[in-house]
Amino acid sequence: MRSIQQLPNFIYFDARPRKVAYHLLHPHGWLWYNHSIMNYDSIVMAAVADELNRRLANGRVDEVHQPAELDCVITIRAGGANHMLLISADADSPRVYLTSAKRPNPQIPPSFTMLMRKHLKGARFVNALQIDFDRILHLNFSAHNDEPLKLIVEIMGKHSGAMLVNSDNKIICTIKSVGKSKSRYREVLPGKEYVAPPTQGKRNPANINRDKANALLAESPADENEMSKWLTKTFTGISPFFGCELAVRCGGDPARLPDVFHDAFDAVKQGAFKPVFITDDHGQTLGFYAFPTVQQPSANQHERPSISAVADMFYTSALPKAAFAEAKEDLIRRLRKELESRTEMMAQIEKKIAECAKAERFKQIGELILSQTAAIPPKAESVELTDYYDPEGGSVTIALDYTLSAAENAKAYFRKYQKALTGAVAMRERLVEIEAEKQKLSDALAAAESVTSREQVDELTQSLGKSGLKMRKQEESSAEKKKGPEWEGFRIQRVDANGWEILIGLNSTSNDYLLTRVAKPSDLWFHVKAASSSHVLIRTNAKPDAVPRQVLERAAELAAKHSDQKHSSLVPVDYTQRRYVRKPRGAAPGKALYQNEKTIYITPSP
Repeated sequence: MRSIQQLPNFIYFDARPRKVAYHLLHPHGWLWYNHSIMNYDSIVMAAVADELNRRLANGRVDEVHQPAELDCVITIRAGGANHMLLISADADSPRVYLTSAKRPNPQIPPSFTMLMRKHLKGARFVNALQIDFDRILHLNFSAHNDEPLKLIVEIMGKHSGAMLVNSDNKIICTIKSVGKSKSRYREVLPGKEYVAPPTQGKRNPANINRDKANALLAESPADENEMSKWLTKTFTGISPFFGCELAVRCGGDPARLPDVFHDAFDAVKQGAFKPVFITDDHGQTLGFYAFPTVQQPSANQHERPSISAVADMFYTSALPKAAFAEAKEDLIRRLRKELESRTEMMAQIEKKIAECAKAERFKQIGELILSQTAAIPPKAESVELTDYYDPEGGSVTIALDYTLSAAENAKAYFRKYQKALTGAVAMRERLVEIEAEKQKLSDALAAAESVTSREQVDELTQSLGKSGLKMRKQEESSAEKKKGPEWEGFRIQRVDANGWEILIGLNSTSNDYLLTRVAKPSDLWFHVKAASSSHVLIRTNAKPDAVPRQVLERAAELAAKHSDQKHSSLVPVDYTQRRYVRKPRGAAPGKALYQNEKTIYITPSP
């Protein structure tokens, strides 16, 4: 196996926080890979399981928090210290590890948190088991009366999840619900039996017999690129990154693959991990891994004592940078789009102003008609008259309205003349306004391209809103306001929550109209569980996942406030997308059935 000092030359092309594209140059030519260097793969999962078993042994669960919708933090007291176990089912960055970063928590705990506290608080940590060397982790606990509980964490991109399962293999609670409409293979819902994700028919590299492994590895292609792909397709848990790692460690010699393969997985079985934090030549974060990699210069790999330490460093530094880069890119894109829009508007106005310059001709035609009325026959649709304004004394054919007299046709041309003059004045004024807007947008674009933090992006966005500059969305909402509310005549209340529109039906008829006529399929619909309440709607603009937690809680609070449970100390409020709500045939106004709901517990304000 080559040492780190013998690695091939590395040329880095794309430092986006979530995806890294690069070439490896070595004696056998160029290799092209496009995958994430900070990949949370099965090797990382194995290192995390090993660390949890060492540091959390017999630890007691003290607290459970849910700082974000898909993030859960479990505080476990072990070895005389508190350890915060972070579990995230976020599609872009699913992960599990011990964190030292404290995050603010919502004042009202979500239902998942409350159920986790009810069943898991005070329980003892038994062990962490990685299943079939996949990115599935079973966290086993011994709860009250020695009741076994299992917190299952699945790191699978957009299908990631975390669910608490009892001794009967029934799901107690889940951080992300999956109904039949989302998956035909399995439902992930409270009360349902837990079904493991489907297997892919691959071999487990961590427990395969050595002789069988060697016989299988003998089938590997000789080309390093193909070898990497073959390893990924053949064995469970070998990610594209680690497949590339094994292929490069072979040094272009397929006969060395068995030794490289067994050395790597012997280290995994023995827990001989050496976590590294990886940067580029300029110190910018690239990622982390459970072992040093021959795909990066050794000077760019910084060893740390635990996998959680390097994971925490990466996710608390690189992810905020990714969020900032995304926000900056979005703002720049919007500003450029607005600039293009203003440029097009100016071109159209200038064209219309040029057309208005012909207004003088309308006046001339009117005067020609009046001066030659006798030459115009009744009900004529056109007439050829002498053009006194032509220096050569020619004639001109004039279109007429046959229903009007000659004098009335002349008046019609004079009106066109006045209208063109007035329009030209208004358009010149509008052109000046648009030129000023364009300058503001240009200045804002220059500022956006030079911002260096998310706070600066937010400040610039707010200043644009306060400047009176109408961006596209504001113009559309203004046009809608001019038309009047679409629920005019119904008792529907509108509430603004951090820029999100919340609508509340104040009686059964209004509830019915809100559900059947106003709501869009992706809008979020709220109703107090098993009680009478107003229908409450958040308009999501086709982005239900983008609604902030505080806005969800505000809508739930309004539903609780407009219900017969408004004096209760804790009110469960269900919410789901409008597409999952239906009105039964023949049902009274305001009656509805729904599914795929989530629940928020609210204490109504007095």
